[in-house]
Amino acid sequence: MKKVLYFGVSVLLLVSLSATAFASDEKEAVRDRLKDVLFEYKDAYNLRDFDAIRVLYTANATVKSFPCDSKEDLEFEDFSGILPQCASYWVDQSFKLRLFKFTSFELKGNTCTVRVLWDYRDNSGRGKFTPTFEFVLDGDKWKISKETYGRNPS
Repeated sequence: MKKVLYFGVSVLLLVSLSATAFASDEKEAVRDRLKDVLFEYKDAYNLRDFDAIRVLYTANATVKSFPCDSKEDLEFEDFSGILPQCASYWVDQSFKLRLFKFTSFELKGNTCTVRVLWDYRDNSGRGKFTPTFEFVLDGDKWKISKETYGRNPS
């Protein structure tokens, strides 16, 4: 009887560890995919490629306090429309996004919230800012559904 009990506990422990490892692997896979999206984001902004920028967002995305003198929530259509105006500001300031790292990461099903510490460079030197991105899984691609600058929205 002790052998059966020992075997049963061992199986439960293995199943539990396997489930935890699987969840951790899934989380790391999502983290890697979101890093890829943010590298695309960085490249598109630095190249001022508006079409490449736009495809990274969902159709109903919102952007708050975007670093182009916007303090209110912008619906995607409005945000998409001001990109050329922002690009002229970025060109004048020689603004370039640089490296980033995640400072928080929360995955809930097909939604993920990520706080990012991002380095940039412009005419005044180097700096950092900390946007929060909410991503949703749209088909097989992760897209930005909300982007917030300033204080952590959570």
